[in-house]
Amino acid sequence: MVAKSELIGDFSIRDVLREAASRSIEVAQLKELPPLVDTPTMSGTIKAEAVRDGLFMSGYDLTYLADSDFTMEMNRSVFCGLLLDGQSAPLAVEEHCVVEHRPQRVEVLGIGEPVLCRRSLQAGTRTRAFGITVRPEFLEQFGEHVDGDGLAPLRDFLKPGFHRATLPWSPRIVEMGNEVLNHSYSGALKRLYHESHALRFLIEVAVALREQTRAHAAIGRIPYERASQAREILDRDLIDPPRALDLARQVGVNLTTLQANFKAAFGTTIFGYVRRQRLEMGRLLITERGLRIADAGLKVGFSNAAAFTAAYRRHFGKTPTSDVKRAS
Repeated sequence: MVAKSELIGDFSIRDVLREAASRSIEVAQLKELPPLVDTPTMSGTIKAEAVRDGLFMSGYDLTYLADSDFTMEMNRSVFCGLLLDGQSAPLAVEEHCVVEHRPQRVEVLGIGEPVLCRRSLQAGTRTRAFGITVRPEFLEQFGEHVDGDGLAPLRDFLKPGFHRATLPWSPRIVEMGNEVLNHSYSGALKRLYHESHALRFLIEVAVALREQTRAHAAIGRIPYERASQAREILDRDLIDPPRALDLARQVGVNLTTLQANFKAAFGTTIFGYVRRQRLEMGRLLITERGLRIADAGLKVGFSNAAAFTAAYRRHFGKTPTSDVKRAS
């Protein structure tokens, strides 16, 4: 059942905790043991590793075999979790909130001081997820350079209390999580692969948090929330998004206000955002999934390969053919 940095098969909650402890991934402690703590309650694969001092990564594809409620004390850390597919049981954070995990969105939870959390697993539920955990000692190694290196938002999440942010959908981040779950590397190469993806994920999260903080300060909380709501609506259907006027009506503002707030918050127009996200998806389909250029273009909403290639060149500064050659 056990391979280095990996669990495969059927296992109990105690099995998971024992393996985590053996790899120094102790970021939470059970406070209320579920009745089935020693009985197999889940089946699938868990990949987990301490890739640096104070930086942990985990990815799992699990199906729960039995209902199970448990309470755990989460230690001072920043948790960045991404639900890739399936469902994830809500996390009830005592005296703060209930965290609902939305598919393909990173939830950043800042535990500034130990806090009790409860989670209820339901039999038959399948969850595919990826995430990292950042402990204070990881950020402390950068000392006074944290601000200059762009990690300040993560440090702020370690301040006393509980902090939470939901990051915008990012095809790059989603692909990172899928890559960790799907790779077949072993030994030293596996560890290097896990470390590189954990660090890439950390950088993407830090940049997104920094941009979110900047936009919030620039236009204010309510305008930012409305612009974010509009972005979420667009992300649900980038291939056939609503007209700008309909989008403004859905978020409750006039079109001129939405356009101004969207540009101030995200540095691009509504149309520009949709075009950018389509191209990012197209690039991943070509470089990671091996689709032909014409097929990738059609899949992300371009009418023909020529239109897709021209837009691709304007956005990335090179043709999709060059990325095909690099990926091969």
